[in-house]
Amino acid sequence: MVSAQILNIEKSALDRDTTKKFLGNISGSLLLYNRSAAIEDPVEFFGFDIKSSIAYFPGKHRISSITRIDYLKINEDPFLNTGYQHVRFDFRKDRKVHPEAFAQYQYDNFRGLDPRLLLGVGMRHRLYHNEHFTLVFSIGIMYESEKWTHPKTEEVMRISFWKSTNYLVFRIKISEWADFNSIQYFQTAFDPAIDAFRNRYSTDINLNTKLTSRLRWTTSFTLSFENRPIVPIVRTIYRFSNGITYTL
Repeated sequence: MVSAQILNIEKSALDRDTTKKFLGNISGSLLLYNRSAAIEDPVEFFGFDIKSSIAYFPGKHRISSITRIDYLKINEDPFLNTGYQHVRFDFRKDRKVHPEAFAQYQYDNFRGLDPRLLLGVGMRHRLYHNEHFTLVFSIGIMYESEKWTHPKTEEVMRISFWKSTNYLVFRIKISEWADFNSIQYFQTAFDPAIDAFRNRYSTDINLNTKLTSRLRWTTSFTLSFENRPIVPIVRTIYRFSNGITYTL
């Protein structure tokens, strides 16, 4: 399990049913088992993950909240501890071009990040939309502050940047029972300390199949790449998952 450096904000950007003020989904899982090769050397696993995407529609606006927590412990040692909370406000979402503001808190203790804090604004452009296909593009700017711990020396590094943040979204309604969506992110900032740009790219791909009016089978793939990480860590991380989602 890994936590992407950029998340899919479209998971709560749901088409509004005019009879509802709230839309969203929540899902979770629990892992607990022991597996050992020798009786004197037991190995116990404990883990859980929680995901939620909720949208509230006050008038012609939208407030979105996205949460994810992943935790895995092997014996007494936490092996994975990641999560984020993202909040976004879309002003006059009924317009083809409208502003949005967002804030986020994120941590990834396994990779040495705790915390990442960001605050930003952008302009969202609905390039094309009909019953079967949607294409959206956004350009924005954000202020990002991070605290990293070096994996070998344990030196703490604090950095802050103004960054350009941009994304491209497309959705395809395959049938009444299935839909496909994807978001591509690109963020960049110039770091005078290294006299170069630090670039971040992410992709999030989802295939949703409706099982009932409330349950969906979801297949997801996420990938994130940073060309110049702040500390020496793996530059490309990815996650592939299948699971059931309950829709509110």
